[in-house]
Amino acid sequence: MTFDWVFALIVGATSLATAVIALVLLPLLPRLSRPAGPRPAESNMIFLFDGELLVDATPEGRGFLANGPSGLSDWQRFCALVAPRFPGFRDRMAHLDREGSTLLAEAGGPAQLSATWLDGVARLSLHLPDRDRADGLPDPQSLAAMAAELTTLRDVVEAMPTPAWQEDEAGAVAWANSAYLALVRQCQGDDVPLSWPLPALFTPQADSEAAPHREVIRVGDDAEHWFDCVSVTAEGTRLHFALPADAAVRAETALRNFVQTLTKTFAELPIGLAVFNRARELVLFNPAMLDLFNLEPEFLTARPSLVAVLDRLRETRMMPEPKDYRTWREQIVRLERDAQDGVYADTWTLPSGQVYRVTGRPHPDGAVAFLFEDISAEMSLTRRFRGEIETGQAVIDSFDEAIAVFSSAGLVTMSNAAYAELWREDPLLVMGTTDIAEATALWQKNCMPGETGTVVDLARLIRHRKPWSGSLVHRDGRRLSCRLKPVGGGAVLVGFQPDCENQRVEPAVSRAVG
Repeated sequence: MTFDWVFALIVGATSLATAVIALVLLPLLPRLSRPAGPRPAESNMIFLFDGELLVDATPEGRGFLANGPSGLSDWQRFCALVAPRFPGFRDRMAHLDREGSTLLAEAGGPAQLSATWLDGVARLSLHLPDRDRADGLPDPQSLAAMAAELTTLRDVVEAMPTPAWQEDEAGAVAWANSAYLALVRQCQGDDVPLSWPLPALFTPQADSEAAPHREVIRVGDDAEHWFDCVSVTAEGTRLHFALPADAAVRAETALRNFVQTLTKTFAELPIGLAVFNRARELVLFNPAMLDLFNLEPEFLTARPSLVAVLDRLRETRMMPEPKDYRTWREQIVRLERDAQDGVYADTWTLPSGQVYRVTGRPHPDGAVAFLFEDISAEMSLTRRFRGEIETGQAVIDSFDEAIAVFSSAGLVTMSNAAYAELWREDPLLVMGTTDIAEATALWQKNCMPGETGTVVDLARLIRHRKPWSGSLVHRDGRRLSCRLKPVGGGAVLVGFQPDCENQRVEPAVSRAVG
């Protein structure tokens, strides 16, 4: 068998090349086995605080701190961002100078916060896992939109004029907007610096007392600001809002003072007042109603209906007795209808002799009000005056002398039957009023033509209230003795009486006929 040196040479060269390639690629295998993408990193933010002042921080820490609320110191902004995430942060930080170091874990999250006390400087390390490459996160466009929305919402909250704040589990203020901070400055004064946690201006409310309530904040010695406080629970935290209520409090105070003034006024009125609402229930009355109708306070305070009140008045004989029940129902319907139209006015004469003037007036929203006024004394005085006038009229009617009385305005205010018989006209029965001119014209018409001058003089004398006496000749031939006499109140009495001593009938008749 012949040995093939060419074949052996080829096999040897191939083996040598394979070994060389294996030696070259073998160190690269671990690198090729690693994942193509980088491993998710974790961010650690370092902060150095000297009291309220930030001494130094990592770039990530400064960016994190920039997201805090404006208007606060560096430490207060850090507390506002971190305190809601780490329970007990405030107490642990307060004892950091004694304990030297502490470690806090996020409530329900992987974040951690470590703090170390270094000769008066607090070193805080905030460890936040970087989840930017975690599965399920939105795309970059959605993240940009969410960031823009977050910025808008933050600007809205900061510009909101209503104080808003958040409380932690201990009831301390963990976050507040600019309006709350401004209110804190007003209460404390500009000379007092803000401290964290912020003071609680409003009374903390328990979960069972989450209903809106009103509180007052006193600024300085005299100024007061009222707020309507509203609390809501969002994801286990309590958010509070204080809505300014100064205008509402002033309006309510003015309304209350006005109602008290009206109440005092109504209480002192001798006129009874009863107001019924749209459903015709008694909603307002004054003490005069009790005195006028002898009603019990318990009955009126029970908000009886209009029909019930009228029934009670009918039962106690404190209103006119109707003839029958049908008349009574018609009276109620008319009273309610006319009062709603504003035209109801009536005079009630009670069986006891008392007289009430009843007036109905409409009120807003379909309500009606009734006024009850006791006019018994007025009616008694009117009746007495009427009786005296009738007596006086009867007295002067009994005189034979015809009498007419002119007032200071020149109007006939009184005359007797003899005057009406003499001049064939009763001034009190004439439509309108009779003045001096009309009365003298009547006298001139019924006297002889030669007496015209005397009648004209009478008109002048009456106007000047001059006393006078003389005679006139009537057309029937009688000679009349006439007199003018001023009386009290600027009035003038004119009297006509037949002159029995100087009767000259024939000449008078001959003058009358020509």
